[in-house]
Amino acid sequence: MSQLASTPIGNRAANPTRSGSDVRSYTDVLTFHIGSEEYGLSIEYIREITKFKPITEVPRVPGFVSGIILVRGQVVPVLDLRLRLHLPGPGAGTRSRILVVSRPALESEASNEDEREPFGLIIDRVNHVVRINDSDVEPPTVLAGHESEFVAGISRIKLAGEEVPKPAMRYGPGLVAAEQYRIVILLDLLRVLTFEHGGSMRF
Repeated sequence: MSQLASTPIGNRAANPTRSGSDVRSYTDVLTFHIGSEEYGLSIEYIREITKFKPITEVPRVPGFVSGIILVRGQVVPVLDLRLRLHLPGPGAGTRSRILVVSRPALESEASNEDEREPFGLIIDRVNHVVRINDSDVEPPTVLAGHESEFVAGISRIKLAGEEVPKPAMRYGPGLVAAEQYRIVILLDLLRVLTFEHGGSMRF
C-alpha cells in the first residue's frame, strides 16, 4: 500500500462493466483496519491517504472530531473513525493513517467532487484496494450496536492462497476443503459524515 500513501487516489470511478450480454456490477473498495475489524470505502470518495500528522484541536465540537489539518493548503476537519463508530481501543499508532475523503453528494446536489467538502478519517492501518461484486454484498441485518447505523453492507472476499490458514480446514475424509472468506464491513460514508454541531445539521 506504500504507493498510495500521501498521494492522490486515481481511477476512483466504480462503474458496471459489460461483457457480451452479461452485465457485471462491482465497486472498487479501499480496505482498512480499525482494531481487529476490516472496513471498506469506495475509492470513488477517497482523495488521498496521508501519514498521521499533528492535528489542531478546535473548541466545542463532538468528541469524535479530533480537529483540523491542512491538506494542500485546504483546511480539512478530521474525525477519529474509531470514536465515530463507538469502538473501544487505543488511539493512533505508528501505522495509523488519515484518509482524506469527499463527502458523497446528496440526491438534490449537482456539484462535482472538487466542490464537495473534504474530511479526514483516522484509521489504524490501510490494507489494499479490492474489487467487490454487488452479489457478494449482504445487508447489515446481522449487526447490532451503535456502529450498525453507519454500515451500508457486509461483503465477503474469498481468501487468496497465501491468506488461507494452514492447514486448511476439512469437514470429513475425502471432502474438498471449504472455501474461506474474509469479511469486510462497508461503511455508509454519508452517515459517517452527518452529525449535528451547534444545533444544526453539518456535513
